[in-house]
Amino acid sequence: MKKVALTLLVLVVVAMVVPAQESEFYVTTLYIEKIYATTLGYRIDYRRPSSLLLATTYLPLDWFGRPDSIGRLVYGTDTNFPYVNIYWRGTEVNHFVLYVHRNLNDLSWGSLPNNDGLDSAFNVDTPQFDF
Repeated sequence: MKKVALTLLVLVVVAMVVPAQESEFYVTTLYIEKIYATTLGYRIDYRRPSSLLLATTYLPLDWFGRPDSIGRLVYGTDTNFPYVNIYWRGTEVNHFVLYVHRNLNDLSWGSLPNNDGLDSAFNVDTPQFDF
């Protein structure tokens, strides 16, 4: 019994002394108000974390679907959906995961009347999120 207690004590002391490895990534979560699926990509209206104002970003379809893509789309039925987790490396977006409702009739999904004039909005090189 003393051996076990001594071993546990040593493990606790070692765990407290060994510094934790810091990750080079950090995550920001933004809660989405509306998602608009178009033939060019997704228009996302989200709540800014620093205010009650809405912001909009455009995510081209090219950013999804491949293993090395910057974006990942996850369909589900969780009550927290929709939201986006943005993974930062330093001050640059490394990748993001868009969590959306599986049911396209959910109130979080919207439709745009047409795609006219959206070509330039989806012609972006990196994701633009306003805070």
